[in-house]
Amino acid sequence: MQAEETSMKLQNTVFLIISIFIASCGMKSKQGLTKNYDENKTEILELKDYYNKIVPKDYLIRIRYNSSDNIDLFVYQPIENSEKRELLFQQWDLDIDDYEPENPRSDYDKKYHGITNSFIEVKEKLNWTNKTFIELYNKLDNVNCMGISNRNPTEIEYGFKGMGVFSYLIFDENLNLELQEKHSDDCSQMFYKENVVLNYGSGAIGSFCTPEFKRTK
Repeated sequence: MQAEETSMKLQNTVFLIISIFIASCGMKSKQGLTKNYDENKTEILELKDYYNKIVPKDYLIRIRYNSSDNIDLFVYQPIENSEKRELLFQQWDLDIDDYEPENPRSDYDKKYHGITNSFIEVKEKLNWTNKTFIELYNKLDNVNCMGISNRNPTEIEYGFKGMGVFSYLIFDENLNLELQEKHSDDCSQMFYKENVVLNYGSGAIGSFCTPEFKRTK
């Protein structure tokens, strides 16, 4: 059993690295990140509001589109009588039109991939359909973005640079000077304007920082 778990962990890591490497062929930049926001500000803020309305109360959903019908999906559901959440579902490279979960599930899959591996069950809990995923893809594609999460603040993924991802952190309110400074670390975050922070998240390997966020003193 231990050998099986080690093998599955290795396979998942290799798959993740390969996926990121392939996606990184279209390299993004800070200049593209800011230009895209300025040109699509209204639609990006509308996307934020739309997404937070369709996500059920107290759920956390992170979705990244590899194509219009292929996604990486992570869903956390609230725990009853608790402020915490638990992993409901986690799946990379999910074909929304043709996903068949593996059964029976291994102990490793149950522990690390969520309570269920049924995409149908997840959609029922969220009150989403395949049409929901298609509509969300179109809204992201319209602003040249590839993923979104309703964490606080909302994160909208713009694209890959190397093994990392550029994204927008969009707060509900404009940031004061103290928060602007807090979210400008010359490394992974840089305050941009109003309620928007530019973010760089490292991938499976590589640097956590991007030199493009280094401020000029």
